Amino acid sequence: MSQVAEVKGLHELIGRMEAYPEQLTKTMAVGMSASLNIYWENVLPYAVEPANSTYDRTGTLGKSLGSDQSGGATGQPSIYRIKQLDGGNFEGTFGTSLDYAPVVIGDTEQAEVHRGRWWQMLNVAEKAAAKVNELWNNVGEKLAAFLSMKGA
Repeated sequence: MSQVAEVKGLHELIGRMEAYPEQLTKTMAVGMSASLNIYWENVLPYAVEPANSTYDRTGTLGKSLGSDQSGGATGQPSIYRIKQLDGGNFEGTFGTSLDYAPVVIGDTEQAEVHRGRWWQMLNVAEKAAAKVNELWNNVGEKLAAFLSMKGA
């Protein structure tokens, strides 16, 4: 289960950067990596354990998202990919490969027992959205400044 970051609104700049593919690739890859890091830093802490629970928590779900049970960073998430697409575009994917994650934190598949206690992956994306948008506005400004410096 994962969230995919898709950047829109840079098509014109990307088209103008075709004459500078190395600079475009570098700038877009750095931007996408920073975007995934923003998602990562916005993974929410574990849900509070119910008072009558006898389940021994392992923290596996959090670890698979790069987070400990309190929401602090641990290792890299199990899904953390950056892929270069055609035309200078990039796609970043962040999430967990745990097979049971959708029933715990899934946007549409979350089991009733977890609703209201556990957050959903969509909450991570919502929490990260403003900062990700600001980041990509800055990437656009950097590309525009580069083109201006080159007289393009």
